[in-house]
Amino acid sequence: MAQKKKICVIATGGTIASVPGPGGLRPGLPGERLLELAPGVAELADVDCVNLMALDSSNLLPEHWQKMAKAIAERRENYDGFVVTHGTDTMAYSAGALFLMLENIDRPVILTGAQLPMDAPGTDAARNVLAALHAALSGRPGVYLAFAGNLHAGGAVRKLYSRQLAGFGSIDRPVAAIFKDGCYEWQWQQPKPDGAFRLATDLDDHIAVLKLVPGTDPALLKLMVDAGYHAIIIEGYGAGGVPNSDSPKDFLPALSYAAEKNVRIICTTQCVYDGTYLDTYEIGIMAMQKGAISAGRLHPELLVPAVMLALAQRHDRAALEIYLRNVEEKLFRSEGRRCTKSPLPWNVSRETIDEPCG
Repeated sequence: MAQKKKICVIATGGTIASVPGPGGLRPGLPGERLLELAPGVAELADVDCVNLMALDSSNLLPEHWQKMAKAIAERRENYDGFVVTHGTDTMAYSAGALFLMLENIDRPVILTGAQLPMDAPGTDAARNVLAALHAALSGRPGVYLAFAGNLHAGGAVRKLYSRQLAGFGSIDRPVAAIFKDGCYEWQWQQPKPDGAFRLATDLDDHIAVLKLVPGTDPALLKLMVDAGYHAIIIEGYGAGGVPNSDSPKDFLPALSYAAEKNVRIICTTQCVYDGTYLDTYEIGIMAMQKGAISAGRLHPELLVPAVMLALAQRHDRAALEIYLRNVEEKLFRSEGRRCTKSPLPWNVSRETIDEPCG
């Protein structure tokens, strides 16, 4: 009889672990109890639990990303894979952070959670835990998020629904795999790590996000600069530009002010798909001339931890832009490695496929 693989489950709280309290639902179930309530776990793997924290994920901070990353790195050589149970509200941010912090991870790291508590009627929790365990047992390295039968790339996922069990969607790429009848149908695979594992946990969390709405006063940006933030992400419209001198709410002087104060400005888009293209419209080009950096195809859940990591390395503007483009390349470099044994995503033709995934 083949020896079972070893999986480490790291529990962090969230809806999946919540129980009723006097003020409403709050995390209360330890990881061991979650596994007891998910039938079939013992038959799948030799599982150990680490109860790292018990928080509603809205209370998570960047320091908790560091704690998760360190817990995985410290145990990496002792397990074949990891499952992180997590609240859904900020799980995409944690997935993005771990995607970056666990550089060249050579094992599967799978985040999962639930829209309903583990012991609630009709819960999705047990299904998601089992699907996450199967992904952790796959041997395919990388950070992923398992939810509602879909496996999403850790750096390309967003929470799209506050209540529906689907929960999450992949952003600008297909789901990595679909869980069906107890196994995964892989749509594409991450490239194998191209270097030694490296843990990157230094973060500068002095960043802010400013979401524009029609009429936003550029004085808000100046206030944020004066508040001591080292970088400000502006969620603009469409391709990512900000109002210029054609508007009474011209942001260009505020961008110049930020540059004078050595505060990095990164422009992203409020659109869910396709990314930011500052080089298309005049308003975007003028923003770049004032020092703004384009987020490219990095959505906020990945962009925020990426900027924090870059700032901790004391990157200047040029180095920060190079770092973000390198993250973008890492995220999308596996797009040519799609599986011939699974339905093709998007409108990809067979001619674009390099090799089967096995």
